[in-house]
Amino acid sequence: MKLRKTTYTVHRWLGIIISFQLLAWSVGGLMFSLLDIDLVHGDTRSTGSLPIVLSGESSFVSPQDAIAEALKEGVDLAGLTAVMLMDRGLGPRYELVVSTQPVAIAAIDAVTGKLVSPISEDEAKWLAGRDFIPESRIRAVSFITDQQPSEYRSKPLPVYRVDFDHPSETHVYVHAITGRVMARRNRAWRTFDFFWMLHIMDYNEREDFNHPLLSVMSLVAVLTAGTGLTLWSWRYVPRLRSKSGKQS
Repeated sequence: MKLRKTTYTVHRWLGIIISFQLLAWSVGGLMFSLLDIDLVHGDTRSTGSLPIVLSGESSFVSPQDAIAEALKEGVDLAGLTAVMLMDRGLGPRYELVVSTQPVAIAAIDAVTGKLVSPISEDEAKWLAGRDFIPESRIRAVSFITDQQPSEYRSKPLPVYRVDFDHPSETHVYVHAITGRVMARRNRAWRTFDFFWMLHIMDYNEREDFNHPLLSVMSLVAVLTAGTGLTLWSWRYVPRLRSKSGKQS
């Protein structure tokens, strides 16, 4: 009886400790199953990547000239790994990529050979408006060079954030060097992200699910379930055996 009482006490206190996190895990799982992941990513309201259309008669400066122009403008090309010809909607451009950066650090107009990065605010608005399918008024534009917003964490800077006056509360992030759409954030994404934070218990970066707090709470949940099953077996298994014996 002492062991049963101790097990019951442990189970009760473990249940109190873990109850709120179990609720967060359960509600989070429900939200993940209800939210359309394509809507969360913003794919359903985006044109996505558009094909590059280049004329056979196009005449471009050489990649070597593009590199020379970037160096002349003071761009640090230490560790240059690639020169890519891209057209993201602003015309063909050479993008210069170095090994230490996830995206290009400079863009050169492939026709004129002139440095065209960073892009202007008007260009960022045009690119974001082309990417976002619903025709909506732009409410605000921000140029971000440091301290990324939480919804744009761990992504490259500098970037323009273009806010649309739309019920989805969509923000489109356009990289200031390449004009590439780096992220689409909307109300569904923020809802998903909030419950994801609660789910993995990473309240800062919201990305790490290999940390002691989550491990400890998971262990507490396992112990709560284990002690509960033990108490159930002690209480009901003898009754079931007794009932089965009487019937036989």
